[in-house]
Amino acid sequence: MTYPAPRYVGSPDFHDGYVRGVSFRNNGLQVAVEGDTGKKYLVSFAGVAGVEFLTPQDMMLYALSEADTDKESLRRYDFVNWYVGVPDEPKAKAYLRILAAGFTVTPGASLPT
Repeated sequence: MTYPAPRYVGSPDFHDGYVRGVSFRNNGLQVAVEGDTGKKYLVSFAGVAGVEFLTPQDMMLYALSEADTDKESLRRYDFVNWYVGVPDEPKAKAYLRILAAGFTVTPGASLPT
C-alpha cells in the first residue's frame, strides 16, 4: 500500500520555532511550542497510540508533519528537527514522533503546571 506524502500541519509560525515542553497525561500528549515570532502554542494530541522521542526539549523546528498510517484511524505526527539534514550537528539527534488519532492547536496556551 502506498500513502500520500506527509503534509505540513499546524501554524506556519512553528517553522523556526522550538519545542519548549512535552507532557503525557492519560491517553493524550501535549507539546508546548514557541513559534518563530515568540508566540506560544499548545499542541494537544488525542488517542495517542505511541510516542518516540529523544531529547525534544528546546529542539528547533522545521515543521510539524502529518502522515497516513496502516490504521485508518491513526496518523503519524513528526516534529521535524530543523537540523535533521546536518549529520555533524549534535542537535540533529533530537526528535519527537507521535502516533495519534488527531490533534488541536491552542494559540497562547502553555503546559499545565
